[in-house]
Amino acid sequence: MATRALTAGLLWLLLLALPSGCSSKEGFVLGANVKVSPDAAWGSEPAARSLQQLARAGATQALLVAFVWQADPHSSDPVLGSDSTPELVRAGLRQMRAAGLEPVLKIHLWIPGHWAGDADPGDRTAWFAAYQRCVQQLAQVAVEEGVQTLVLATELRRLQGQPQWPGLVRAIRAQFKGKLLYVADGIDHARTFRYWSLFDAVALSLYPVLPEDSRSRDARMQEIAAELAELGKRVQRPVWIAELGLRSARGSLRRPWESPEQRTAPVDLALQAEVLQRWRQVLEQQPGITGLAIWCWYTDPRAGGPRDSDFTPQNKPAQAVFARAGRNEAQ
Repeated sequence: MATRALTAGLLWLLLLALPSGCSSKEGFVLGANVKVSPDAAWGSEPAARSLQQLARAGATQALLVAFVWQADPHSSDPVLGSDSTPELVRAGLRQMRAAGLEPVLKIHLWIPGHWAGDADPGDRTAWFAAYQRCVQQLAQVAVEEGVQTLVLATELRRLQGQPQWPGLVRAIRAQFKGKLLYVADGIDHARTFRYWSLFDAVALSLYPVLPEDSRSRDARMQEIAAELAELGKRVQRPVWIAELGLRSARGSLRRPWESPEQRTAPVDLALQAEVLQRWRQVLEQQPGITGLAIWCWYTDPRAGGPRDSDFTPQNKPAQAVFARAGRNEAQ
């Protein structure tokens, strides 16, 4: 039964990937957020192979997810994560470029047992000062490695209204001359973020609840894409979807942000493949939206696979989301 379902999913994906009606919008950039695996550090041979696989799949951009770590949501002294030292980040950026991928440095906050949006430091002035020191260390690596885009923070929901943002941005811009971005947590928080004028694009994560019915789902996707384009017009910035993903799991449309640790579910490879491919088509066709980065890809080239219910499209039918019209896909 499982083999027949997988075969049917693969055949369906081959039809979906045909050039008819889905040629790439000129300038639309397709990439993936890349996370380091415990057994495949940046600079390792497995990491190099994994990035080569991503490039062969059709992606043109790789976002190196680097972590700033703090002990709990109320801590005011974040530090660089042990897997995101300047030396390791440098090695990863070089491997991305060697694989033929445009490297982007994307900084996340890591809080054990929590999400970045839970960060609510007791001393916000001290927190921003410590966070700035972390970002400056990694920004210097980005400068030295010729990286053109830096995401200085991601999904800091409780902190995105703070008055320290202009000072943080000025300090990083004095050092880094490329595109500087902040990634908001979804469309609602992108609408309320008041500092877009400091950045080069409206960037956001996108994990909206979607209907099970394919026709209703498509209508909702079109509606969201139009809302994003309208937001870009209002703040006079292009829109970039810096993070979009869906678990290969049954029921994932109801809570698309939910991890396997939060909910166990049977594998559903076809749903993940169908939804990611359709998101790509809808977003690519919407004027004002300049690119999409899938969540996520791992430095372990064996990650994912047909029994995995997590977000990665690696070694699954959903990997075809990266394929370009007229270009052969290599699994």
